[in-house]
Amino acid sequence: MASISGLSATAPIYAQQINNFTGELFKVGGQRTPLLSAVGGLNGGKVLNSTFWQVQVEDNATVSSEPTKAQEGNAPTEYLGRDRAAYTYVTQIFHKGVQMTYTALASTQNQNPFDLSANAANFSNGTGGNTAGDKLALFGGSPVADEFAFQMEKAMEKVAREVEWFAFNGSFSDGANTSPGSGTREMYGLDVWITINKNANNAAAVNPLGGNCYYNDVDGDGTGASQVISFKTISGALKRMYDNHAPMSQPVLCVSPKQLLDLNNELVKGTVDIAGTIIPRDRNVAGVDIDTIITPFGSIGLMVIDPDIMPAGSAFILDLAYIQTVFTNIPGYGTMFVRDIDQDANARIGKAIYMEMGFEFGPPSYHCKIQSVA
Repeated sequence: MASISGLSATAPIYAQQINNFTGELFKVGGQRTPLLSAVGGLNGGKVLNSTFWQVQVEDNATVSSEPTKAQEGNAPTEYLGRDRAAYTYVTQIFHKGVQMTYTALASTQNQNPFDLSANAANFSNGTGGNTAGDKLALFGGSPVADEFAFQMEKAMEKVAREVEWFAFNGSFSDGANTSPGSGTREMYGLDVWITINKNANNAAAVNPLGGNCYYNDVDGDGTGASQVISFKTISGALKRMYDNHAPMSQPVLCVSPKQLLDLNNELVKGTVDIAGTIIPRDRNVAGVDIDTIITPFGSIGLMVIDPDIMPAGSAFILDLAYIQTVFTNIPGYGTMFVRDIDQDANARIGKAIYMEMGFEFGPPSYHCKIQSVA
């Protein structure tokens, strides 16, 4: 890949400008890692020469009654000041290796012993049974011409899925006061990030310095029985975001496959009298197909998350405009790279994928967690 050129000393450095494999990371998971694929393709990510960084959030002024009116020559009618808070993010280390013997590397065209037969094709039923490998050997060798490249691609796909998992489930650890090899850094996950200083129930006042939570249980406070996600749930969550001054620039509802079917049963089949609908695959965010739901607060995207990744009993409304990937730049290597592993005297080769990465989600108040989903 091309080296960096044409950057001024003060210009920000972005991941796609550095010799790296981040582009492949964003693409390899596809629809199985939609958050990573969409955010990476949309914003590209930024690069730091640090393992941590801070973001600041502030509350918002509200005007709920007639404001004071200034008069000519007089002092200010009031002195203003906003509350602020700082949060710390970290990049997490992802390090996966692949090893292969020289023999395994070379033997992609190995064939099994076979018998000559005029009706070899009849020994296969085409469904994986009765394959009769000794007859089928005449049909050709392995479909994989480069086994090591194949295994490296699958390793990168595994990394992408791990990144998606931590993006939702990371519990955060800054790795402070640890010696090398004795501690780990763990990125913030959305489940933790959005619930920082969250509201206690659906009737509680919003907190501009904290996240939004919409409780989908019958009591509206997380103590009652969970309910299936519904159009009413989505509207209530969007209202909480609106009340908390969330920009709502590019909101996307993240649901599990089961939750998608529950919504489909309600909206598309028209089982209740509502003015809502799902418009299938009508827009695309950085290569990821996004459905659209029409709500009283405007259109909202719909993204299906792997059920093995989505936190149990939860759904999320995320504003993709304020989410980006962040990488620690390793001098001389880049952000995500493949390195050789020392194999000593062993007759094999080994390579490893390495990167230090995290997510920046913007203020917690820009998103909403839907809790207590059956």
